[in-house]
Amino acid sequence: MSENSIKYLTSKEAKENLKIQDCDLAHIRNSGNLQYIKKGNSYLYLMESIDKYKKDKEKEIDK
Repeated sequence: MSENSIKYLTSKEAKENLKIQDCDLAHIRNSGNLQYIKKGNSYLYLMESIDKYKKDKEKEIDK
């Protein structure tokens, strides 16, 4: 995968995408369920990781 095709979301975008609050995002990040990078004081979340997390959650609900 080339560097340009990697898509990152800001914390605000990730929260909107997952429909969660700040605290929930931090818990998910700290549990290792989301891939991210930290730039300064900001976290950038890998879009692929967010999509995978959402799919895993849907499977959990379907059980």
